[in-house]
Amino acid sequence: MPRPAFFVGPWDLNRAFPCVPDDPAEGSVVLVESEAKGAALPWHAKKLVLVLSAMRHFAAELEADGFDVEIVRAPTYLEGIARHVEERGASEVHAMRPREWAIDRRFVEAAEDGRLGVPLLLHDDGGAAGRPFLLTREEFAAWARPYAEKERKDPQVWRQDVFYRWMRKRTGWLMDEAGKPLGGKYSFDAQNRKPAKGETPPARTRFPPDAITQGMMGRVAAHFPHAWGSVQGFDWPVTRAQARSALEGFLAHAAEGFGPYQDAMLADEPWMWHALLGSSLNLGLLTPHEVCAAALEVHAAGRMPLGSCEGFVRQILGWREFMRGVYWERMPAMREANTLGAGRPLPAFYWEPERTEMRCLRQCAGQVKETGYAHHIQRLMVLGNFALLAGVAPLELSHWFWAGFVDAYEWVELPNVHGMALYADDTFTTKPYAAAASYVSKMSDYCKGCRYDPKARVGEDACPFNPLFWSFMARHRERLSRNPRVAALFRTWDRWDEGHREAIEATAARVREGLVPLEAGWRFDDDAG
Repeated sequence: MPRPAFFVGPWDLNRAFPCVPDDPAEGSVVLVESEAKGAALPWHAKKLVLVLSAMRHFAAELEADGFDVEIVRAPTYLEGIARHVEERGASEVHAMRPREWAIDRRFVEAAEDGRLGVPLLLHDDGGAAGRPFLLTREEFAAWARPYAEKERKDPQVWRQDVFYRWMRKRTGWLMDEAGKPLGGKYSFDAQNRKPAKGETPPARTRFPPDAITQGMMGRVAAHFPHAWGSVQGFDWPVTRAQARSALEGFLAHAAEGFGPYQDAMLADEPWMWHALLGSSLNLGLLTPHEVCAAALEVHAAGRMPLGSCEGFVRQILGWREFMRGVYWERMPAMREANTLGAGRPLPAFYWEPERTEMRCLRQCAGQVKETGYAHHIQRLMVLGNFALLAGVAPLELSHWFWAGFVDAYEWVELPNVHGMALYADDTFTTKPYAAAASYVSKMSDYCKGCRYDPKARVGEDACPFNPLFWSFMARHRERLSRNPRVAALFRTWDRWDEGHREAIEATAARVREGLVPLEAGWRFDDDAG
């Protein structure tokens, strides 16, 4: 008798998800390696190892429990599913909604037009404790659309802080019996901005590669010649058990310092006090509900300060859910958004960090090339901020983040890059996150030993962040001066004499002229898969 087939995407590696049968007798399981997706971007070598190894570990766990599991290598996900359906004689296919807009569209069309020859039943990827997201797409839309039309003062902006407060009330997390936030406020972000100079971050939980992972390291090194970075030193979690161990390690050793030092940066310290769970969450090895519940439990036991717990929960309950919701509301227009008209190619040093003399950028981009990771402030206020000030084309930076970070997928990197880092999509951010060198100097030790002066605005020794910042502000004055939080900066600009302003612009122009792109001939296909 024909049985159903269950498609498990490389983002669905969790037995609690509805795309995985509860019992081997219910049907077969198929995982697909999409050749188109593998060739779509110059993926980081460690990202390729992570995805391929995690898929194989998941398949092996199911096979050990008696499931009929097949890993198919095919041009696209749907072609791989079709091949499995034909070989197994499946009666229907169960799948969760894919996380990327283009792939999701193709799955929806396949469910409607019957191209697989059997019914394709798509399950929502959110809305329950054991799902990849806390909200369904429809639940976010139900919040966003009335808010967009009736409640917000600025008709251009969805507010993450408003969404976060709504989610806190909805879940009851960190709320008292009267429905008020613990500690008297929803966010302790203002207290969580301490530099970590002189502090020593805790050791990170590492996962040496086993035989399966070593096999994938060899495969990536041999068969992905355009992969960025190296497979050497791979130690990311590739199973649910390892991901749980990483969560427990964070809560035991780093959670206390996460709050005060979450924005801090130190040279040669890539991990700091961060949880490093993004890749596990985005593969499905962990769920947002269980991660937040674990933090809440540790806080309730007195082993995680309220400020640290709130900041950690906000990253997931607030930012992760918000960015995913905005992505689905704004696609596909978000890809083309370019509010500031930026068009400069991505500077070569993002791919080849040794090309820049700026210590902060060399550290951050070099860290990404080595590990596939940088924390949120390195992403936003160093790597993203420089691209913003230099006028880098949004999709150029988006492709770099998508390809280079082990936890990056379009649904999360695109709104972060276009909305947060580059202000290319202004529907959910109120102003650009633009900063001069003083921010990096305050929050890191990168400026120590750098050949540039973080206090100088003009001349050969001026930190490029400074002239680029003031040139950016002057270039976009008409738009930015509407924001009261930004308007005060222009009074500073106006106080300087014309000669100093011209010197700043000349220094900025010289910096921009030196930003050459990398001529690698790589392919970038946003819709592949």
